[in-house]
Amino acid sequence: MTVEEYLAADQTSERPLEYHDGEVFPLAEASLAHGAIQFNLSSALRSKLEAGPCRGTGSVRVRVSPTQYLYPDVLVFCGQPELSKESDPSLTNPKVIFEILSPSTSDYDFGAKFQLYRQLPSFEEYILIAQDQPKVEVFRRLPDGRWILTIYEGLEATISLDSLNIQLPLSEIYARVF
Repeated sequence: MTVEEYLAADQTSERPLEYHDGEVFPLAEASLAHGAIQFNLSSALRSKLEAGPCRGTGSVRVRVSPTQYLYPDVLVFCGQPELSKESDPSLTNPKVIFEILSPSTSDYDFGAKFQLYRQLPSFEEYILIAQDQPKVEVFRRLPDGRWILTIYEGLEATISLDSLNIQLPLSEIYARVF
């Protein structure tokens, strides 16, 4: 499938479609826990980002290369949104990307998807959120380009998003999930 065919199919599809070098992959349906975590995360981010230059959004297509398109669960970009072009309104400048892990996607989210996101110069933090326990893994890009991992566990923990200068308690992310 060409990029143009993919963009047309994604526009009319009932579920978002990811695209990798000519192949199309429909996103799996979200579980109840996934939806609750996504809702909680979006609410928490909105209140923390209101006064600043950054905005959060969910289910927005991101173009990581001319032949690769992904859908993160939630993302934050700062300043003006940068779109690839008018005929392809895919975001190209996410700063922080959140993925809510599920058994069917966790290997992909940790591996290939993270590798693709790292192509984006604006990308600074990658947040992986477990559905089955209060556990969040935060990857941060260092000034020299290396990535470090910090793991937060338990409802009493608070994650630090250094690139946004905010903190998010796991109790807010997981409210009414456990």
